[in-house]
Amino acid sequence: MKKHEIYLTCLSEECAEVAHRVSKALRFGLNEIEPEQNYSNAERIAKEINDLFVVVDLLESANLIPNLRTSESKAAKITKLADSFRYSKELKCFEDA
Repeated sequence: MKKHEIYLTCLSEECAEVAHRVSKALRFGLNEIEPEQNYSNAERIAKEINDLFVVVDLLESANLIPNLRTSESKAAKITKLADSFRYSKELKCFEDA
């Protein structure tokens, strides 16, 4: 396996781990701590996101992907999410709470 394939495999695995932790939080709550664990689902999500960022940084440092995390791209995503929330509320699919 080549270096870029290892990094991409790690990226895929980290994305799956974030999704897994989010699923647990949706089912059991952000504050739930699984038996025999020391951290809440919120803390475990944060850890997995940090792991994901490390792999993204490695990919960027190796020039395998461009760094597109700019203030402008973040602002655009925030606007897109706000529009999505607004539309969800119009459809009665989303409620504040």
